[in-house]
Amino acid sequence: MNLSQLHYFCKLAELQHYTKAAQELYITQPTLSGAINTLESELGIELFQKQGRNVYLTKYGKEFYEYVAASLQTLEKGIQSAREHVGIMGGTVDIGCIHTIQGDYLPQVTRAFLATKGSNVTFHVHQAQTNTIVSAIQKEQWDVGFCSLVEGIPELFFVPILQQQLVAAVSRNHPLAGEKSLLFSQLKDQHLISYHSEQPIGASVQKLLSDHALTAECLYSSEEAMCGQLLVDNSAVAILLKTQGASVFSNISFIELPEVPADFRIVHMVFNRKMYKERAVESFIDFVTAFWSYSPQSLTWRQYD
Repeated sequence: MNLSQLHYFCKLAELQHYTKAAQELYITQPTLSGAINTLESELGIELFQKQGRNVYLTKYGKEFYEYVAASLQTLEKGIQSAREHVGIMGGTVDIGCIHTIQGDYLPQVTRAFLATKGSNVTFHVHQAQTNTIVSAIQKEQWDVGFCSLVEGIPELFFVPILQQQLVAAVSRNHPLAGEKSLLFSQLKDQHLISYHSEQPIGASVQKLLSDHALTAECLYSSEEAMCGQLLVDNSAVAILLKTQGASVFSNISFIELPEVPADFRIVHMVFNRKMYKERAVESFIDFVTAFWSYSPQSLTWRQYD
């Protein structure tokens, strides 16, 4: 029994088709068949049963697969860990990210990671809203997500990484433009706009406003969209997050809302505890947790320097 046979076995178990497995392994079908026959002979059990052009695992094969797959994954992590010590860690990390941190926080984190761990890791970033990100992480389509906290999914683990400030925004021609801060009572007669309620941040803002007997026109999916609307409608007041995307609008004034709790908006890193992770993914999660995460209890940063 050798390592190649175990790799061949796992590939055939996953694809359940000799021709397809041989093609992906870049070997001939007779070579694959011979390797599996030898493995079965050495073990003294049948691992596969034929079903037309396909094969499927026997009950012994299923049990053997669990051990072999776990062993090969552990071996791969060991290889990557050894390479990491000499700065040649490789691999790909698929990241789902809300747009509000895609322009500043995430690029800083990935640059710092590559500078520390080596430049052979590739990041694929997918911009999406929180619900899409959480679903993709749950289905093991992406490795890591950066989004709002979503409770009630036990296999997902959320790490707080960033605080974002909720503010009021108005055009420079608005009567409130000169204010440094506003109480919610001062907004009772204002035309308020904010996020879609389908978004977690939108639902949170609506509840906050409702607690202060306020309502808003909730039609917008981003800070940029709201800022654009403020330039068209000088009477509107947007309740939004003060992000990099919002800050580029020079004709918009941002006003603090001191009654908003300090931890109202915390962005989290999320990953699936049950999902197998390559060494590059594990290393990235550990790096963010150790150096780029956020402690709501003390309102302090732990940032890589």
